[in-house]
Amino acid sequence: MLNGILYILNMLLLFALFLSYTSPYISPDTFLWPVALFGLIYPFLLVTNVLFSIYWLICFKKHFWANIVVILLGYGHFQNLLNIQEKESDTEADFSVMSFNVRLFNAYNWIKKDDVKQKIIQYLNKESVNILCLQEFYAPEELPRLNYPHSHIGLQSKRKSWRMATYSNFPIFNKGTVSIYGERTNNVCIYSDIAMHSDSIRVYNVHLASNWFEKEDYEFLDNPSVKGAESIIERLKASFFKRAKQVKAIKAHMNTSPYPIILCGDFNDTPTSFTYKQLSEGLNDSFSMVGTGLGQTYNGKFPILRIDYILHSPEIKINSFKTTEVNLSDHFPIVSTFNY
Repeated sequence: MLNGILYILNMLLLFALFLSYTSPYISPDTFLWPVALFGLIYPFLLVTNVLFSIYWLICFKKHFWANIVVILLGYGHFQNLLNIQEKESDTEADFSVMSFNVRLFNAYNWIKKDDVKQKIIQYLNKESVNILCLQEFYAPEELPRLNYPHSHIGLQSKRKSWRMATYSNFPIFNKGTVSIYGERTNNVCIYSDIAMHSDSIRVYNVHLASNWFEKEDYEFLDNPSVKGAESIIERLKASFFKRAKQVKAIKAHMNTSPYPIILCGDFNDTPTSFTYKQLSEGLNDSFSMVGTGLGQTYNGKFPILRIDYILHSPEIKINSFKTTEVNLSDHFPIVSTFNY
């Protein structure tokens, strides 16, 4: 009786896991948008079905094989979640890139510490990467004193103190903005053409639509309810739809780039998503190429989420990747080094 119930539950969860594999290929701005929800919970579905596999193996049940087959079908997604191979290059890198959502430099005191903004600035100057991409860059009075000779401070919203920022040790000879229909809600994409030695690259810096969870939505995790679930699903649906439109605009612009591309930023979406699939097509993912361990970049209520990325054209060779777990924002900074 118990095994019968567990078998039915397992088959339902296996089907859900299979649906999560399809989510990167289905645009959420269609009637099939619920598939995106399965992509979002892919890690939970994977772990649950692995546990079922172990249970059936211990019980000597043939159901074990169904789990193994479906799990192995998603091996590529697993690599984007957890990388267990050490691939870092032994060669010295030519340049480094950091992407960091600084969360308005803690303007609303989310982190209950003194001088968070100054600590972020000190951290950035200490790291001293060659190209620095910041999202949710808040400068109501004056720009922070960062040690870079070149910068592109782009408008992030109609509140003129909310911006995007790309800093560079190399000359920036062209700057622009890609309209992604989200300037009023704190979303934008800027690009900077950077002269590097005898070559040039284009660096895109993006911040895509957030899920905009309220306090009540986070409380749902501690006290689940039907009303709370409905609220979260509605917010997710709205953000899925917005990001689908945004990534299509960015992808169209990237296709016109005359230079190799580095794409940095806060996608607000996981690797098992339409967002990631669209933007990563034709590019390499720094973490998947040379990162190790869990790719978590979100420093918030939801664990193990990787929503920040550094993607790059294949001709820009990845050297190393790291995530630094500093508690200065609700995101962790990520750094890649390259040879070009």
